[in-house]
Amino acid sequence: MIAFSTITDMRPAPGTVPTPAHYDGHVRLVQVAEELGYRTAWVSEQHGMDDGYLPSPLLALSAFARETTTIRLGTGIVILPFTQLRRLAQDAGVLDVLSGGRLTLGVGSGVHPHEFRIYERRLEDRGPAMEEGLAFLRTAFATGRAPQPDGLPLPVPPVQRPLPLIVGGLVRPALDRAARLADGHFGFGFYDPEEDLTRLYGNVIAPAMERHGRDASDFQLIASTMVWASEDWEREWRDHVGPAFQYQQRRYAEWAGGDDADLPAFVTASSWDLEEVRARLMVGPPAEVAERLSAIHAGYPFDEFVVWPTLPGVPHELAEQFVRTFATEVAPAIGTSTGTAKG
Repeated sequence: MIAFSTITDMRPAPGTVPTPAHYDGHVRLVQVAEELGYRTAWVSEQHGMDDGYLPSPLLALSAFARETTTIRLGTGIVILPFTQLRRLAQDAGVLDVLSGGRLTLGVGSGVHPHEFRIYERRLEDRGPAMEEGLAFLRTAFATGRAPQPDGLPLPVPPVQRPLPLIVGGLVRPALDRAARLADGHFGFGFYDPEEDLTRLYGNVIAPAMERHGRDASDFQLIASTMVWASEDWEREWRDHVGPAFQYQQRRYAEWAGGDDADLPAFVTASSWDLEEVRARLMVGPPAEVAERLSAIHAGYPFDEFVVWPTLPGVPHELAEQFVRTFATEVAPAIGTSTGTAKG
């Protein structure tokens, strides 16, 4: 059966700030996900935001680690050009030991110009920074010692040898880098996912894997898209999930450069019809969502599918209800619904 997982940026409702109670709600949701058999609790990272977007993923995962025992913990993603490589390797080693060997380190190159400005980095240097960073981390995690010219050991080497290293991103250089230097790829497509995700796999991911001699036995495919499955999906989309998704996407557009960003037109448009957008996403009754995800899996044989239940403003109680519905009514049917064979 295909594995299923969650991801969050831990933002509170728009116009509010994170509180201990809000963070406790995220810990509780991860505990529920573990009880239901979710494979990984992923957290996202951004910097310099004004709405509580999580800037410290390894700290958040440390809290999850102490309140869980089996669910894996993943960064989706750490922005590698902003990090000091030894510090990241050391922190990852400590978290892997703290969690009993459950960390998956996902890394990416970043995209928002203001983040590069505040870290005094240049956007055009992202590629070389990723190459250097992945080479450093691969050596450190495999051997417990940083490569030369550092050459010194990690004070706390990870339990896993090597610790899994995943690359996120949708452009061809990121996909090539993932197939060449990492253990897997984290891909996503929020709009028209049946077309976008299957095109991504067929045109970019599969050729990169073939080019570098990777196959399903040694390269993990992780996929995500906007999913909301519920028997009461119309009301939940109208009252909570739709406005939260709209807020999420509009903020990404602002941070990426607003109307000049390379984003779908309806994301940056002044009018944003929730029903029009909903029709393009995986939102509906559980059986329908399962069948649509099965169709995607037929063209993009992902090993792990990631859902985002805690969009900013979605109540924790509603997010927990969705996590339960997806685990019990959607996930078991992916790959077995009408007209689709499991990959």
